Amino acid sequence: MENNNTFNNLPSDFNVDMGIDWYIDEIIKQKPDFNDLDEEVLDQIKKDLKPRIENHINMAILKNIPQNKLEDFEKIVDSNDQEKIQAFCNENIPDLKEVIAMALISFRDSYMGDNY
Repeated sequence: MENNNTFNNLPSDFNVDMGIDWYIDEIIKQKPDFNDLDEEVLDQIKKDLKPRIENHINMAILKNIPQNKLEDFEKIVDSNDQEKIQAFCNENIPDLKEVIAMALISFRDSYMGDNY
């Protein structure tokens, strides 16, 4: 049975922009190897994890964009307009929150490995 305790602890106002840092903190709390590390080392681990999680989420989003919309999405991404990117994803991925949540769970499970 899959353990989704971290996911169940997501705050009700969770969103990708503010939530990744929170989620990283939750993962680190669950990693026994990190209990005795210096704050400086933990900060570096957090900095290293953030782009990895963002990439994991981005890959999940890409996999869920309809094939006939990929070219449009590429143009919006090239514009680097975060509001347009978010609106496009909301419009074209009906279960976007679930896609993101599953990407986070998948990352956590992979990162935690045998320690979870």
